[in-house]
Amino acid sequence: MIVLKDVTCKLGVFQLQPVNLELREGDYWILLGPTGSGKSVLLSIIAGLIRPDEGHVFKDGRDITAVAPEQRRFSMMVQDFALFPHLSVFENIAFPLRVRHRPRDEVTREVKAMASQMGVTYLLRRGLKGLSGGEKQRVALARALIVTPDLLLLDEPLSALDQIIKRELMEELKTLHRKYGIPVLHVTHDFEEGITLGNQMAVIHQGRIIQQGTPELLSRQPATPLVAAFTGIRNIYKGAIEVRNGSHLFRKDSVVFEIPMGRAGEGVVAIPSEDIVLSHAPVESSARNTLMGEVRELRPRPPLVDVLLEVQTLPLIATVTAKTVEKMGIRSGMSLFATFKVASVKVF
Repeated sequence: MIVLKDVTCKLGVFQLQPVNLELREGDYWILLGPTGSGKSVLLSIIAGLIRPDEGHVFKDGRDITAVAPEQRRFSMMVQDFALFPHLSVFENIAFPLRVRHRPRDEVTREVKAMASQMGVTYLLRRGLKGLSGGEKQRVALARALIVTPDLLLLDEPLSALDQIIKRELMEELKTLHRKYGIPVLHVTHDFEEGITLGNQMAVIHQGRIIQQGTPELLSRQPATPLVAAFTGIRNIYKGAIEVRNGSHLFRKDSVVFEIPMGRAGEGVVAIPSEDIVLSHAPVESSARNTLMGEVRELRPRPPLVDVLLEVQTLPLIATVTAKTVEKMGIRSGMSLFATFKVASVKVF
């Protein structure tokens, strides 16, 4: 188990606030945050590349804060893969074993086995020139895993790949994690990537972890509008909260809808686009919020489609299936009713 206790670090104007995390065996942690939030700094502290100003890093109860990177038994893969351009694919994968002075026949055997696992056996005799991003990614993963590390650190490992290769490699990462059970800390700014892979997630902003827990918890109960935005909620509004006859209402210009709670005054609310039901006419249901808007744009996200509505002055996104769009004949310029439950609204 890897434990971070009150870890801080100041680098120029950047300040990493006290960080506390526990990475248990079998965990796949996602560290989510915008550029410059401190994700890579935290990763480097765990790897031993940066020494924290305060706090401690523990491995299985032992303080390793001052332990050299090569003695931690961690593997790290960075965004640009950091492969050695002058070495063949075989030698790149073999490098961690070479520096550990493993016997030649053992190196050959383990490299071939790992290459087979990662599907890059056909590349072993080649250099890096001409390899695709996906092929380089697999080679870098093979090099990181060949020493069976106690922790795998991944810094934006999928950001440079196209969507097809990215989806393939996400499946491979899931398979590898199940097979080896190595705890993983995966840095990204992509929530879809995070919720596909991770069973634990932390959102970091301006050097401070503002929420951590399961991806489901963060998406259903975001602690702040920023967490809501990073977990994929697009309908986030700042307006006025009013209390009338025991009901709580949110007002944005002339648009009013009911919310579960909130103090009277200025407030922020968020509505998950997946919780909005579209119809040609008002529907009778337990949902008490129905707004009418005009379709401005359709944005396909196979197999889903984001339908952008304009509800008076309020932009509203509803996410439906492509089949729903086809069945309802949804097109730009059409008027539709958008219905959502009071409980679906997140209030901050």
